[in-house]
Amino acid sequence: MTQSLIALFSPETSPQPAVLQPFRLLCDALFFYALPGQDTPQAGNDDQQELWSGYTPVRLSAEDQSRFLSLAHELKGNEAEFHGGLLASLSAGHGDRDEASVGSLISSLRSGTKSVQPKETTDEGLWQAMLILKLAEMFQEEEREITQGFMAVSGKEAELFAAIRGEEETEDGEGDEEEEQTLRELAATTAPSGPTLNMTRLARAWGHFFLRDARAAEFPLLVTTQEELQGLLADTCEALTGRLPRQLVSLALPTQPESSEHAALIEKFKTATEAAGGQFNRLLLEVAASGTLSTEQLTELQGAGNDLSRGALPFLKNSPNEKVMRFYAYEGVSLMDLFARICNNRAPVAASGQATTGLLAVLS
Repeated sequence: MTQSLIALFSPETSPQPAVLQPFRLLCDALFFYALPGQDTPQAGNDDQQELWSGYTPVRLSAEDQSRFLSLAHELKGNEAEFHGGLLASLSAGHGDRDEASVGSLISSLRSGTKSVQPKETTDEGLWQAMLILKLAEMFQEEEREITQGFMAVSGKEAELFAAIRGEEETEDGEGDEEEEQTLRELAATTAPSGPTLNMTRLARAWGHFFLRDARAAEFPLLVTTQEELQGLLADTCEALTGRLPRQLVSLALPTQPESSEHAALIEKFKTATEAAGGQFNRLLLEVAASGTLSTEQLTELQGAGNDLSRGALPFLKNSPNEKVMRFYAYEGVSLMDLFARICNNRAPVAASGQATTGLLAVLS
């Protein structure tokens, strides 16, 4: 019986459904973290929602959740000031001065109002992590709004150009559509990028959730759209084991603009590639359960990946663009080991008694 491939998305919290779409072509179930008190993106129906859903891995009391939502609300509109203080603290000395300053930075944004500090018994590291992740969400939302604005402007430009050319040149409808698409793509690629958080800090904040997640052991595969995360995990793996991770296989996957057809595409793709996809996932799980990767395992996995790629070819022909998913294996160390090192976790990670290999899939 084929085991299910269950993956966890990192390090973005509450990602857009379109971001998750390519991963769902392979994964039987996909999960991501959501911040306390936050609505998660909904799938088209309840059945689909069971296959990809968000949850908060750390339970807060009603009082602490209310306090966090209050702090997050006050952070809104002061992102630049908060981020500036965060960056300034990086040069103040070594260690985690930036994270340690989170509470004071939030308090300084209250403009003289009485600050509500977390109780002494509250895990300060968790609060810091949640606020950093909330700031990252705000920056991502701002970038999406800017991109949408540029897309709207490009559409107006296309209409103006068509009017300037006159009706006599509008017979070539295909050419007009190509020009409009070019304008939209140009707008999307030239949209200004707002301030972003250092990937190490973002991964560390996300890692605070991961290390406290009782379900973390259920996820043999971590998935991301951030190539920087792979570099960070590679450096961490080398520090722990003395060797770099191994790239297993690359897969080209179809994508389409966000629409109601997502579920239909995923269902058709999985039906057409059922045998190859099942074999690939089974071999991937075998790699995750072993401490070392043999030449035979790698050859067999790459062969299954080639079969899966051939099955995906008909879908790539009808896809406006394609994404490449690269799989990496961190031999002999689990994902928990890697994030414990990134987070400078002083408490040892509980050993399962069996060597494992962390797996990461990067979509680009």
